[in-house]
Amino acid sequence: MPKSKQRKQLRSMELGYSKQKQLGKKKVSVKKLQKHLDSLWSEKVKQRDGFACVVCGKKEYLNSHHIYSRTSFSTRWDLNNGITLCSGHHTLKSDFSAHKTPTEFVEFLIKRYGQKYIDDLKIKKNSFYSFNYEEVLSLLS
Repeated sequence: MPKSKQRKQLRSMELGYSKQKQLGKKKVSVKKLQKHLDSLWSEKVKQRDGFACVVCGKKEYLNSHHIYSRTSFSTRWDLNNGITLCSGHHTLKSDFSAHKTPTEFVEFLIKRYGQKYIDDLKIKKNSFYSFNYEEVLSLLS
């Protein structure tokens, strides 16, 4: 996504908080808003997946992995763009992990969710979506 679109999206998040400023509340930084939403997203992904790695079923050392990068704001907080992985299947294992063997990982995703799921997510990732903090928060609540 072009930097100008990302800046517009971040600005729309800030504008969503202009009401707080009018009410005399301290303005919250965009970074703090993003971190809060990232944390909520991560927890919701793990909850949806039963607090277990979708590859091996382990229930310890879990990570919420973005199928498409967090830099794509149109899917950053989309629960369909997340999958729960143990630390091994997220980054550590050299024979199969989301970061070390991305081709095999994509094949796993297609087998698990289907090609249409991945294609629809890719279309959303490549589209422009204007959002504000309250909208994303309500989706994650």
